[in-house]
Amino acid sequence: MALPLIAADTFSRFERLSLVGQRTAQEGLGGEHRSRRRAPSTEFVDYRPYQQGDDFRRVDWNIYGRLGTLQVKLTEARERLDVVLVLDCSASMTFGQPSKLALAANVVAGLAYVALGRSDTLRVIALRAGEPTILAGPLRGRARFGELLQTLSRQPAGGELELSSALVACLPPGGRQRMVVLVSDLLAPDGIANGLDSLLGKRAEVVVVHLFSSEEADPRLAGEIELVDSETGEREELGASLATLDAYRSRFAAWLADQERACTSRGLRYVRVASDRAVTSVMLDDLRRAEVVR
Repeated sequence: MALPLIAADTFSRFERLSLVGQRTAQEGLGGEHRSRRRAPSTEFVDYRPYQQGDDFRRVDWNIYGRLGTLQVKLTEARERLDVVLVLDCSASMTFGQPSKLALAANVVAGLAYVALGRSDTLRVIALRAGEPTILAGPLRGRARFGELLQTLSRQPAGGELELSSALVACLPPGGRQRMVVLVSDLLAPDGIANGLDSLLGKRAEVVVVHLFSSEEADPRLAGEIELVDSETGEREELGASLATLDAYRSRFAAWLADQERACTSRGLRYVRVASDRAVTSVMLDDLRRAEVVR
């Protein structure tokens, strides 16, 4: 069944957004992000005193006329980011109303629209049981954005995902610097630390968008119930008393704090979002506040 994706007229609200890299872009000239390299032209940055060997064409002669000192103009190139959007498509992402996967696919679509509009290089990867699947890329420009939207709308969720191992496998070793945005519920029995460390070891700048359902945070249950693990199918009978639910809420809050700590302690940007939030609010409020976009 196709997922509901952002209405076409909503994308115009993201038109002026740009992804924010904490490092300087290295993907190549032609984008809108700062380069590590000084450039002989493009955008003015600053002045510095003339040094022997500098090109006299870069001297600001107006300043020389006023102050009698030789000052060289410094400019910088604008480069593209290499962006990898990673979508968790495991079975647990189907939970909630609306589902976590529905919002996740919309967030990925919104970020893809922003990246492609800024001449960034884009890849989109799906994680589910088995090997990571490349859904699109490398792409540049919005010519194939409609095709990407259709691909995202058809993504099924299913199977048990070992998230940390999947993160290890989703990028090849070495290679260029990348900005990786993971959109996931982070439900992983063994945690995600090894996966995050692997991405960092591959020179990735990582952003984690952590989705949770309001029903997970505050379940409305009573009496004797049967819980079914959406990924493994394991079943557990439980008496949902007030004390049991209070204990669950406390443990869930502690787990959320653990996920945030796993990210922020590694210097990663972490954004926690309830799955019933509108994607426009996520893009324009949550991701802006976390300085993922501006």
